[in-house]
Parts: sequence; structure tokens; C-alpha cells
Amino acid sequence: MDIRTQSNLLASIIGLAIGIAVLLRTPRPRVLSMFGVFAISVGVFDLFSFLEGLFPYASGSTTGRVMMGGALVSGAVLPSTSLSFFLEFLNFSPRAARYGRRVSLFSLLFGLAVGATPLAEHLWARVSVSVWVLLALSFSVSLVLARMRSSESRIDRLRLLYLAVGAGGSVIFSGLDFLGRFDIPFPALGPIISTLYLFFLSQTLLRLRLMDLHELLGKIASQTVLAAILALVFVVLTAWVERNASLYVFNTIVAAFVMLILLEPLSSWVEERVVALAFRQRFEFLERVRALQRRTANVIDVPQLSALVLDGLNETRRVTHASIYLLAEDRPGFRLLDSRGPTPALFIDQGTSRALLHRSERAQLLETVDRRITELKAQPLEARKQRDELRRLNDIHDALDAMKAGITVPLVGNDRVLGFLNLWDERVPEAFASDEIALMLELADHFASVVENSKLYEKMRERDRLAALGEMAAGLAHEIRNPLGAIKGAAQCLDPRQLPGEEREFVEVIVEEVNRLNGVVTAFLDYSRPLKQTFGPTDVNEVVSRTMKLIQNDVPRHITVTEELAADLPRVDADAEQLKQVLINLVQNAIQALGDKPGNIVLRSLRPERFGDFRAPDMVELQVADTGPGIPGDQQLNIFVPFFTTKQKGTGLGLAICQRIIKSHGGTIAVQSRPGEGSTFVIRLPALPSEAPPAETPQLDSGTPMPGTIEPPPREESRRSRRDRKKRRAS
Repeated sequence: MDIRTQSNLLASIIGLAIGIAVLLRTPRPRVLSMFGVFAISVGVFDLFSFLEGLFPYASGSTTGRVMMGGALVSGAVLPSTSLSFFLEFLNFSPRAARYGRRVSLFSLLFGLAVGATPLAEHLWARVSVSVWVLLALSFSVSLVLARMRSSESRIDRLRLLYLAVGAGGSVIFSGLDFLGRFDIPFPALGPIISTLYLFFLSQTLLRLRLMDLHELLGKIASQTVLAAILALVFVVLTAWVERNASLYVFNTIVAAFVMLILLEPLSSWVEERVVALAFRQRFEFLERVRALQRRTANVIDVPQLSALVLDGLNETRRVTHASIYLLAEDRPGFRLLDSRGPTPALFIDQGTSRALLHRSERAQLLETVDRRITELKAQPLEARKQRDELRRLNDIHDALDAMKAGITVPLVGNDRVLGFLNLWDERVPEAFASDEIALMLELADHFASVVENSKLYEKMRERDRLAALGEMAAGLAHEIRNPLGAIKGAAQCLDPRQLPGEEREFVEVIVEEVNRLNGVVTAFLDYSRPLKQTFGPTDVNEVVSRTMKLIQNDVPRHITVTEELAADLPRVDADAEQLKQVLINLVQNAIQALGDKPGNIVLRSLRPERFGDFRAPDMVELQVADTGPGIPGDQQLNIFVPFFTTKQKGTGLGLAICQRIIKSHGGTIAVQSRPGEGSTFVIRLPALPSEAPPAETPQLDSGTPMPGTIEPPPREESRRSRRDRKKRRAS
């Protein structure tokens, strides 16, 4: 068996395997079905060529005659399957398809007329069939070139150029292989080139991204170089001892061990060198991203890490837009942390980003989304599933467009989405290959871990700060209150009624300022000492109602305080008295913000949707909204900072204490405000997973409850008995 026959056998096995594998895919579009038939026809032709090499017709055997006829017929079928596939793949007009079917039918009849008749014994007939097959296959190549010239997309033109070059090479080497049958010394490369082209063509159909085809070409080239190096090692170790059987077996085993040892490091080195030579820009990008990973390995500050990552990616000159979004604490959505290039949307709300959170892929590519939308729009939208998918894809496209992202990588930590890393090169439709996207995923994982670790670090710092603050507060209170008591006592010993008017005012100022300073020290002690909490299942609607009863007598007449309570809210594990303290503080702040102007204050409870963390417990939300002047944007970042105040006689500890209480409950507190539009303080508390939502909000009596107690809801039997009494009265 010569090398030509062995090449036909190998090509036959691979061609049949590719065709069968494609036909077994489900669901399978029409173009894939035609490609599967085309690959099988190539495999069958190579199979008959192999059998013809085993049983040559020159021996005069019947088997040789049958194999030669089968090779002629299967070769004549190739133009039929080739034209059918390329006409469907290139989406030519129905008129061109009809013309192609006529050519296919003529080719099939011509092959049968020669292969199944005595004409196959004549050399001129066999040459005629072979020339016709080569011309018909060349016509398929011309179809690819024609579609390439008419394409408006640079990416599609480049992809079609690859296909045309591969098809032309297959036809040329197959023609040279045919000449080798007449003892013309050409190497038998036709089956090998055709098999490689079939594999590349299948990847073109399955991988729609040109960057993936670049990567595939690089891998084919690197594997070819690696195979050549390993073959050279084997030849060097075995060729010189082929006459000594025992030594040949020993050197073969040694060569196998050497190749296994060299395989992994040599494979990495060859692949790196091939990428560096053939795809220089991609190699430089990979190296820069790896260097960026090393440079940011020990950074734990989130803003610093964000600046390093965005600057490093921007320096690669492979991106025109780069941005990082993080989960917002004040409302459902993601807030822009930092960006490079044109500024994207500052905030991505829940509705815009929901589609990104419900997708299972680790990365979303704009070109993939656009391509899938185009495919779905071309199909009849009869199934609801298709309509839902099209709506989700449109939502993803809107989110990517708002973030100015060609690719978005979610920052995932502890089974929740913390934010997004977005990149875009608007100069090219397909900017990043698969290995580049894999490096971005690693970078995103590192960023997400830094975000999580920074939160833990901030909690530890807060704990240590409060511990040091408590020790300092105890000593400071003792040192301040003693002289304050002496000052206040001395001032009160003076009878203001016996002093002249101006001196009386001075004494009253002394007493007033001493009382205010004593209040500051008391608030400082309250903030620094550990909280004494009594947790238990708590109905937040009940807490709001009790708070309303406590403050209703202290609200000025020109201000209206109302409540909007949602039914069927789950309970929370909380200290009711401390929650009441938080609400009272927020209402008092709202009253002070309204001042002498009429306005409204609303205490609202609701159940927000889950967002970002779908494994987290349900949340219960409390809102305190007012129609006051609002809070300027530069002050919103500092309102929870201790001792920050805009009031003339404020301590700056009220909101800090509120935040500390809410955080001790495992919740969050944030503000939403615009100058001139009022302010809304939003409190979110985790719901109890074991508590069923109450059937209705319990009615409260007019009395003030005992501290730390919660009244149970009325029993079902009592409600039923009341309904029975009402029916008896009505009757």
C-alpha cells in the first residue's frame, strides 16, 4: 500500500466522520444538512479511491472494475453536493439555485454514463469525467469569490476569502493528485488538503466569529509545527536502527517517552511562537493583560484597582471604550465606578440590566447578540419561546448599548453579580478572540474577589474603629462632663432674674450651650458603645404604625405624615425598638428639612424584587420620603459620616447611628434625593425565610407598647367569630 492509498483511507475516515457528526446535530439548519451530505460524498469518493488503489483495474479483476466505476460515479457526485451546499450557504437567488441544480443533475448523469458503462474502460472517458469534476468544483470556488466581492462587511469578505483560498487549494492539489495517477511525480496532497478544508469549513459553519477562525488557524499551524518536531524526534531516534529489531523496539519506546516529556512544554512554546509571528496584535494584547494581572495581584483598594485595570486595558490600544459598574446599595441597579473613553450611562437600572443577570453565559458579546437577533427576525415568530428570546436579546442589546460595551463580563462573587467589566473596540465588529476573552474572565474574577475582600476589610476596620472610639469616648466623657457640671452649676447659682438684661442673656447662653455640649457627649457615647439589641420576628408594618402614633402629636400642623403599607410582607429578625428609633430620627430630619413650609412625609413599606443576588433571602423595604428641598449631591456621600452635619446645632451623629443600627440587622440604608424634589431614605432588611407572610396587618391599640414587645396578630378563630356576629346582626 503506497502513500497515496493511505492518504485516501485517512481522508475517507475523516470526511465520513465530519459528515455524520454534522448530520447528528439537533436542531440542524438546512445549510448544515447540505454540508453533511457534501462531506459524506467527499468521504465516499476517497473510500472508493482507496479501494481502487487496493484493487487496481490493471489486473483485469472484476473487483478492480467495480472500484474504478464507483470512484468515477462518486467523483461525479461531488459537483452536485458541492454546488448545492455553496448555493445554500452563500444565499444565492432562486434562479442561480435552479441553474446549479441543472448542473448537478448533468454531472450525476455524466458520471453514471461513464462509471456504470463500458466507457469506464477507456482512458479518455475517465479523463473527461475528472476534468469535468475539477471544472465544476472550480465553479463552486468562483461562487465564493463572487459573494466575497459583493459583500459589504469587511469581516464577511475576510471569512469568504479564507473559504475561497481553501477551496482553491483543495481543487489544485486534487488536480495534481490526479496527474500522479499517470506516473507524473507529484506528491499525494489532495486528500490531506481536502480533509483539512472540510474541517475548516465545518468550523466556519459552527463558529460564526472571525476571531475564532483566526484562533483555529493558529492552532492548526501550531499543531502542524508540533507534529513535525515530534516526528523529527522519532525519526532521529529510530531511523538508524531499523535493521536491528530489538534495538528498534527499544529506541521506539525511548522516543515515545521523549515525546511525552516534550509534548506539554513544547506545545506551549510552539503555540506562543506561532501566535507571536502570525497574530502580533493578539500576542501583545495577551502579554499586556497577563502583565496587568501580575501588577494588580496585591491591590485591595477597589477604586485603585479599577483605575489600574482600565488604564492597563486602555494602553493596549485594543479598546476604545472601557468601564466598570458596581452594584448600587441605594436602589436596584448598577452604578458607574470608572470609565475610559466616551462616558457611558452613569446608572443602569434594574429593568435594563435584568436580562444580563438572567443569562447563563459568563460573557455577552454585542456581535453575537446582534447576529442572533437577525436570525430570529428572519424566522416566523410563531412560538412564544422565540418571542421571549427575542425580547431578552433586545434587552441585552439595550443594556450593552447603554454601557457602550462590545463585550461585558460579569463580576461574580459569592454566587451574586457584583458588577460588570465592559470593553469595546468600535473600529472592528469582532475585536477579541476566545483566549483573550478567557483572560478577561480571569481578570473579572480577580476584580470580584477584591470587591468582596474590600467589604470584609471595611467591616474589620469599622469594628476596630468603634472599639478604639469606645475606649476614647469613655475617658473623654468623664473628662468633659465633670467641668461641664461645674460650669452649669455655677451658672445656675446665679439668679437670672436679679441680673441686668444683657448679663441675664449671657447666663442663659452658658446654660444652653452646656446642655448642648452634654447632648453631644451623650450622642457620642451612644454611637461608640456596643448596641444592646433584642432580636425577634418583627412585623415592619406594626413598627411603622407604632412610630406614627408616637410622633403624631409632635408633627407641625402644616406638615402631613401618612403611611403606605404593603400587605402580606414577610417578617424580619429585628429589634423593634431600634427600628422605631431609626424611623423617628428620619421623620424628625424630614420635619426639620421642611421647616416652616407646608409639605408631606410618607412612611412606606414594600417588598422589592430580588436583584443581583438570586440566592439571597427576600428583602423588606422601608421608605421615609419627604417633599423638602432635597440634599445636594456633594453632601449625599457624607451624610452617614459621623459628625457631618449641615444644621447649626446638630451633632452629626443621628444618621450615623441609624446606619449602624440597620447594618447590625444585616440591612442597608441609603438616600435618593435631588435638589428641589425632596428626599427618600431607603431601608432594606432581610426577611425571615421560615416566617410565612402575615395574612393581614394586625390592628394596634392606642396605647404605647412595652419596650421590645410585639403584639401577636389576632387569631383566625376570633376573626371568624366576628364575621359570624356581623351576619347575625344583618339577619
